[in-house]
Amino acid sequence: MKNLSGRILPTFMLLASILLLYIGIPRFLAELMLVPGTPIYERTNLGEQVTDEELDVLQQSREQAVSFVDHPQAYQQLGVVFLLRAQRASSEPQRVSYGLQAKEHLETSLRLAPVNTFAWARLATAYMLIGPEHNTKAVEAWRTSVALARFEPFSFLSRNHIGISLYSDLTPEDRALLREQVNLTYDWNRNRLRNYARQNDLIQWVSFLLHGHPEKVKFIEAK
Repeated sequence: MKNLSGRILPTFMLLASILLLYIGIPRFLAELMLVPGTPIYERTNLGEQVTDEELDVLQQSREQAVSFVDHPQAYQQLGVVFLLRAQRASSEPQRVSYGLQAKEHLETSLRLAPVNTFAWARLATAYMLIGPEHNTKAVEAWRTSVALARFEPFSFLSRNHIGISLYSDLTPEDRALLREQVNLTYDWNRNRLRNYARQNDLIQWVSFLLHGHPEKVKFIEAK
């Protein structure tokens, strides 16, 4: 009996080690596959331009990673790849095709990790790229992104832009939420808000959404 109990523990430890290796090795390989594309992805997050060849590297590295494990971040970053490709599309069918691929990857990411304000905002953009018949879903994704992180400086400008683009599809409650977001953005960094509005021809929109705060409107409209 003693001999039997003495063999059970080593056998259990061996099996546990094999199980950990079985689970851990694919994850390790997936993380390894991400490495070549990570600096490129970080540059896209900073708003820097990347070449088509660099997008290819980013896409391939993420596709290799998800071939080993379901990796929510890799799927989200694949969504970003196709959003960027959609922006560069030379035709409407190509833009819609890239938008659909972005949507599929972002939805997969959110099934695996639904509490991600950035992925929801990007999903809203993907729906908008596919066509206006998907605007209701775009609004839902935008609304979810804001609900998950009302104060998120890294999403303020892009989320405001999405909300403005969808304004005619927003409910009164959504419009109040958008006004709140624009005011929060102003309070966070009014210079960045004004610069973004200038660069994207949104001065009148931002002024409209800041209605009731004349000192803020004056700053945004200052030449």
